[in-house]
Amino acid sequence: MEKAEGEDNGEEREETVEEKIDRLGRETDDLYEQLRRLLSSSSSPSPPLPCTLPPVRVPEPLLKLRRAIKEKHIERELLLEEQRSSKVVEEYLKDNPSILEKVDDCPICLDPMYDWGFFLCCGKTVCESCAEPLLATNETCPLCRERFPSGTYEVMGILREKAAEGKDWAQCLLGQKYHHGMSGLAQDEHKAESLFRSSAAQGNSNAQYYLGVIEKKRDNPSEAFQLYQAAASQGDMAALSALAMYYHQGDVVREDDMEAVRIATVSARLQNANPRANLVLGHYFAFGGGGLDRSMVRSVHYLKRAIGEFDLNPDTTRRYAAALINISSSYYPECATPPSGDNNWPEALFWYRRAIAQLTDAETIPFVESYESKIKEMCAYCYKSLSTDKPKCCTECKAAYYCSRECQAADWKAGHKKDCVKSLKKRLRATGKFNDL
Repeated sequence: MEKAEGEDNGEEREETVEEKIDRLGRETDDLYEQLRRLLSSSSSPSPPLPCTLPPVRVPEPLLKLRRAIKEKHIERELLLEEQRSSKVVEEYLKDNPSILEKVDDCPICLDPMYDWGFFLCCGKTVCESCAEPLLATNETCPLCRERFPSGTYEVMGILREKAAEGKDWAQCLLGQKYHHGMSGLAQDEHKAESLFRSSAAQGNSNAQYYLGVIEKKRDNPSEAFQLYQAAASQGDMAALSALAMYYHQGDVVREDDMEAVRIATVSARLQNANPRANLVLGHYFAFGGGGLDRSMVRSVHYLKRAIGEFDLNPDTTRRYAAALINISSSYYPECATPPSGDNNWPEALFWYRRAIAQLTDAETIPFVESYESKIKEMCAYCYKSLSTDKPKCCTECKAAYYCSRECQAADWKAGHKKDCVKSLKKRLRATGKFNDL
């Protein structure tokens, strides 16, 4: 815990966000001054040309300073974003007080539920942060004391029974099963729509959102927009993020970047895993606009939160890869490839390769091919020229080549274990949406 300035009673208190931002700013300025003195007193290598490999190692004192600056700067940027988004949410809820009236509080933690899950035994809703650990560790419901249903057969039996009784939450959940083709059910849009309409007629906001999705697929954007508005007015964050896309694209409504950013910020803040809202914010921070300054740190922050939720379209995938490379280049200008343990290139290449597998791009494909050719010319650890026809390659990321097994093992310990996409691929496979990995 940091002690805030001005404390004279001997007691420590946690810094406020504003105090921490100020402190990180001062510490970053001090590090830049140390860097300036180091560069002026040494013969450090000049920044290399793009996509060339370093002929010599960058001195460790210089790398240490660069790492420290990166850590401080990223921490400060994310705190500034937390400050900005909190203010936006506060103002939005002040302007739309009816949302707080319509959003229920979680019966366990008592916070408003913008992200929720259902206990099928009693049909009660709880926030996602409470539901997930309870379902993972408890056998009985803390609200009704009944045993949690287990197995697809039992779950679907209860869901069908409750839906037949006219429970709006059960109708909506069963509709989602038919809509996505889940839990052993064949995808059936007709059954899904019927269930959604029965649920929406009872005021279920999530059912209204899904009806909007169906109308959007039918190329009825105006009807979809109205359904999204109805759902968002009741606090449905998925619907709110859908509205952000309308304002971003100028579809049905006049293009309004400021409004797109505002409601995407609210949706992403109140429902962290909302991929559409995170994508919108990732885009605006990558290019600037909508009242936001360009920030690769914040762009990567939001795109990273979205990118594991579903297999993104190639343009967004490419945008994320470019942002990763931009960050590496900006923090380590003396290095053509950042040091192991802090190198975004393996992940960037992973996403670039997925993008170019789906599109033909006159700029991206030659860029990736050029870099892939370059990394085969020099050992990623000792920088010796790779004269052998069969250099050792990291089989997981295919973004690092070595002159020997000894160099490969040393680089893994030096930080390639962190940089490699092995753990990323494992996480993506676990979502069930990246079956080609």
